[in-house]
Amino acid sequence: MNFIARITADHPLIGWCFVALLSLPPALGFRGCRIAESVPPSWVPAEAAAALIEAEANFSLNAPLVLVLEDDDFFRPKQLAAVRHAAAEISEMPFVRKLVWFGDIPEVSLLRGRVTPILPNADGTAEELATARSRILEHPLASGSLISEDGTTMVMLLDVRGRNYIHPIRSRAAEILEPAGIRVRGTGPLALHAAHDRALAEDHHRIQLMAYSVVGLLAVLMFRRPAAIFIAGSGPTVAVVWTMGWLQLIGQAENELAKIILPVLITMVGFADGMHLVVRIRQLRASGESQRDAVYRAVQVVGPACLLTSITTAIGFGSLMLSSADMISGFGRVSVIGVVVTFFSVVLITPLLANSWLSDRMHIASDKDPVTRLMNRCTGLIEFSSRHATSVAISGIVITVLCVRVAAGLIPDDRLTDRVPRNSEACQTMRDCDEVMNGIRSLRVVVSWDESKGRNDVWPVIEQCEAVLVGGELVGKPRSIRTCLSVFRGSDKQNRSILASQLPDELRNQFYQPQKHQAQIVTGLRDRGISVHEPMFARIEAQLDRIKDANPGFELEMVSDVIIEGRVVRQVVEELVHSLLMASVIIFAVLAIAFRSLRFGLISILPNVMPLAAAGTLRFMINDSLGIASACSFAICLGIAVDDTIHFLTHYREQRRLGRTPAEANRDTFLTVGSALVMTTVVCTLGLGTVLTSQMPTHVNFAAMGCTTLAAALVADLVFLPALLCLFPGKVPDVSSSEALAAESDMG
Repeated sequence: MNFIARITADHPLIGWCFVALLSLPPALGFRGCRIAESVPPSWVPAEAAAALIEAEANFSLNAPLVLVLEDDDFFRPKQLAAVRHAAAEISEMPFVRKLVWFGDIPEVSLLRGRVTPILPNADGTAEELATARSRILEHPLASGSLISEDGTTMVMLLDVRGRNYIHPIRSRAAEILEPAGIRVRGTGPLALHAAHDRALAEDHHRIQLMAYSVVGLLAVLMFRRPAAIFIAGSGPTVAVVWTMGWLQLIGQAENELAKIILPVLITMVGFADGMHLVVRIRQLRASGESQRDAVYRAVQVVGPACLLTSITTAIGFGSLMLSSADMISGFGRVSVIGVVVTFFSVVLITPLLANSWLSDRMHIASDKDPVTRLMNRCTGLIEFSSRHATSVAISGIVITVLCVRVAAGLIPDDRLTDRVPRNSEACQTMRDCDEVMNGIRSLRVVVSWDESKGRNDVWPVIEQCEAVLVGGELVGKPRSIRTCLSVFRGSDKQNRSILASQLPDELRNQFYQPQKHQAQIVTGLRDRGISVHEPMFARIEAQLDRIKDANPGFELEMVSDVIIEGRVVRQVVEELVHSLLMASVIIFAVLAIAFRSLRFGLISILPNVMPLAAAGTLRFMINDSLGIASACSFAICLGIAVDDTIHFLTHYREQRRLGRTPAEANRDTFLTVGSALVMTTVVCTLGLGTVLTSQMPTHVNFAAMGCTTLAAALVADLVFLPALLCLFPGKVPDVSSSEALAAESDMG
């Protein structure tokens, strides 16, 4: 750090040239240059969804948009006429490929070969409408899938060309149906993704503005001096701009986590280091040092700690790069870059500004800021920790072990409704459909056979697959080509496979493709998460394997977006846990090497594991599921939480080199570094806490765990770490009197 200290203290022009040089890559990013392809904003790799994409391509049953209609009785002339009118109008829209509702279910006469609608005209008699209602509510193609069993909720399944057409479709439906007293809402994958993107866009600038406002307000309350506020905030502000430019340059501009969370994290990390530098410069200036000497010594003393915190933070962030999910690995990559540029931004810009006319009066009344007064009043806490080191240390170990045991109960899980705003129409409608229908998500069993198999061989296999899917509160009634044969008048038509060729093409192609040697059985699936569905999936898969073994020449595959997303979530969470363990080992090894003390490396484990365990315990108490965003927060918060430990140990070691006892070193460190730790924790916690206002549940979970980790880290470093240092003091460093005097001078 001597090089940076001399540049910022003695050659500021060269320092500003370095700042300009570091600004070039971000500037190129903002100008449109790219050194990597843009990564699509998706959690699920495209190859993982290949089977689902193939099934949707082979069969025409695909409904990315679902209109949910609600009324006490749809089988009244006015209501039925309005629904028919809406279905006809929407079907004619140029961007609607297909619309399916229960009015499309035909009735086929074998004798005459006629295909007629099962519904009568809207002007039918009351008796005809009552009969139609009874038949529809009992029809296997409609009941539970196109209309609820009580007849109060129905759905229109639409295949549309893009999310831009959701609003005109829903608006037109509401325009026709609401005058008839029918409530209209929209959901489905397309509507859910649109709600997700809309909330993301709304949160993007709002959360950043809130975070910066909170940081600015806290800086005003803590520093009181405008110059100190400006100097402490300039480095992090430039770091955010640099990071966002790099985000553009490496093709991560659409990364959800990077776009919303990274700017806030970079602000917090940068402001923490900037605050440590400003606090130290103010202390040195207040003790009589010149402006130049205060800047030089502050960079020499605090700079190495900032470098070490940047390394450990980068390790925590960098562990995310090991994930197989492009969004997670991309977030880890750009986060590492952000941490690196933040370090250079802070250690260059903060001392350069502090070495200018801006800092002439920055140090006046520095001992009267509220945090310093608070720390002076709380010295009894550090004295208690040092005096009762054994009891405090044992208490910390017990608390950590208990929290680790609770956090170990977290289960990797994810729901579609956990990734969209819970107050959005699409999310609430989907939840309602899970209750009154069989869910709008689907589970498919795709049956494939070789050319030697005929209809008489295929039908028994389809029937067996249907039986596998029957039962359970999480799935609906299975539908297949056999179900479609119920449109023929008469009984026991499901087993007459020859009738399949007489079905209307649109109906048959939804479930049966003889020319492709494929069929599918489909059932509704509620959005309950992979941890709830996994036992059912395992049972179904085992039964399908037995059916396949008993029927050579057939292939059976269970396909669902729930399965794909659930397995991806589980894989990514397991990867993140393994990378977290690896990052933890590396971080503690780096600390041991940096401080040249295995004792320091081992002592630092407790105050950094405890915050993670506390965050895991909080997550378990709220919800025992662990999603991708929550798992990410562990690795990120480990890198941030260890920063406090590094700053505490750095100052403590310097005090021990001066010959002070562990208790004396703890007290001085508590008063000198503790105030900066409290400031940075308050700023980081409240700054990251602005993400709690996000509409996105994933972001809220991330922020909640992050804030818990930071708050717990402060307690661990100011209470339990001093106790461990007193309990395991080690040898007093052997330094000469001249080195001691130099160290004393450096510490002011």
